Amino acid sequence: MNGGGKPFGNQGFNQQQQNQNQVQIKNKFGEVKNLFVSGNVDYNKLYSLSEEIAKNLEINSTKIRKFYNHVKKLELDKDVDITRDLNKFVAMLMYDVGREGKPFLKDFASGMKEVVDVVKQKRAMN
Repeated sequence: MNGGGKPFGNQGFNQQQQNQNQVQIKNKFGEVKNLFVSGNVDYNKLYSLSEEIAKNLEINSTKIRKFYNHVKKLELDKDVDITRDLNKFVAMLMYDVGREGKPFLKDFASGMKEVVDVVKQKRAMN
């Protein structure tokens, strides 16, 4: 920091940008959650929101592939216990958050947990 208590260089800008990204991620996950709550999931809108969330995340391709492969296995398994598997998916996300401690990953995991909770709640009602 300089004598005026302000960060040197781009540190202040980078922190502001990170904060804006976190707010955008939370807002987009809120929209995803509302799609599932409404019971009328528009998959084009869901795809669009997921792209917008991905733009604001700083997750490497290996981590994205890990999450994608987990979800893909759910699709292929005919005898899937969706509640158990969604719980496992959230646990896997939370483990990565704890291990890496990155704020954007925490926001991603929190958003996914909210969506998973809505999906589980909807399934319990059916």
